[in-house]
Amino acid sequence: MEVLSEPLVAPALKDSAASRRGWRARLRPLLRPATWSAAAEVTPVPRWVHVLLGLWLLVLDALKLGNVISLLPRFPATPAEWQPLLPMLGRLLLEDACAAALFYLTWSWLIPRTLGRARVVQYVLLAALLVLPYAALIGWVTTQTTRKGVQISAYRVTTSRPGKKSVTTVVSGRKAGPDAPEVWMRILSSGIVGVFIIGSSSALRVTGDYIRGQRNRREMERQQLLTELAMLKTQINPHFLFNTLNNIYSLTSRKSDKAPEAVLRLAEIMRYLLYESSTDTVPLSREVAHLSSFLDLQRLRLSASAQEAIRFEVEGTSPDCAHPIAPLLLLPLVENAFKHGDLTARPVAVHISLLLASDGLLRFSVLNHVAPADAERELPKQPGGVGLVNLHRRLELLYPGRYALDVQTPPGQHLVTLVLLQ
Repeated sequence: MEVLSEPLVAPALKDSAASRRGWRARLRPLLRPATWSAAAEVTPVPRWVHVLLGLWLLVLDALKLGNVISLLPRFPATPAEWQPLLPMLGRLLLEDACAAALFYLTWSWLIPRTLGRARVVQYVLLAALLVLPYAALIGWVTTQTTRKGVQISAYRVTTSRPGKKSVTTVVSGRKAGPDAPEVWMRILSSGIVGVFIIGSSSALRVTGDYIRGQRNRREMERQQLLTELAMLKTQINPHFLFNTLNNIYSLTSRKSDKAPEAVLRLAEIMRYLLYESSTDTVPLSREVAHLSSFLDLQRLRLSASAQEAIRFEVEGTSPDCAHPIAPLLLLPLVENAFKHGDLTARPVAVHISLLLASDGLLRFSVLNHVAPADAERELPKQPGGVGLVNLHRRLELLYPGRYALDVQTPPGQHLVTLVLLQ
């Protein structure tokens, strides 16, 4: 029997222990989810929150103390007259300390571990657990101070008038023994105040986190746009450099005297690309000078008698025009004209015009002829990774709703017109 009793008792004990562990295991995910980190999420409380909380507690204390002082014949003026109110002042300090502790505990502990992780049920349960001890403590302290009649206890004020006998006024406190309903009412009122404190702290923390999240999101979007713009710009530089080096190689292979001038022009262009185009905008005069250098470099490919085949007309600007424009925005249109145009067309192979109106409207057009074999072929939208698709994206990022890009293909020609609004 002793041998058989061991297997019978042991399963019962194991089942009881397993049931206790099972109850705790079911409760633990509700009160402490597995996603909680071991380290607390520390977020500094902003200064304006400290100031707001301090002002709020100060106003409440002033109202409570003012309500008591209003029952007195006159405002206390001496330390002896203030002495009966010292217990009440001590109680107000205790209430302020408990309210501040509840406020900061909600801010630094409750919100990050519940609402910060979308745990609404846990927030309600833990908020109730925080309110209960606060309401019990404050309600008990209020009851004790009221029972002992220390709010306005045997407050004596002696007044004397000339020619008359001194009169002593005694302001008695409340009854010495409050009944049970009054005690529960004080606890209930303290609980309502505790709920208000937790709600205020939660509202301020959630609002602050939301505003900070929106600010971070906008900054991330801005950084993403800057990164995308930088990537689009880096697609232009290698493409341009590749074509220019091919032109210089062609000149050097023919031992042309234009090769040194081509290298000098390339150095000027690269200086602009490296040192001046890194900003968000550049003066229009610098962009025009850059395009002029690029066209001079392309003219080296032509004979001396065909220099006028590349025409660049500028109106409404001056050498020191400060009208802002995104750097390297016009270059892809000009590059396409030379990459896909027919430079043998005469009298004008490439006609470029730029007009800056008095109201800030900028119109830039590029007209180039197309070889007969390529006349029926559409202008590539993204040759070599750079083209109209790249330009469209930059315009959407830099000039949203303030640009118009029109591509036309008349017989034997390609005409691209870009309009930018200020």
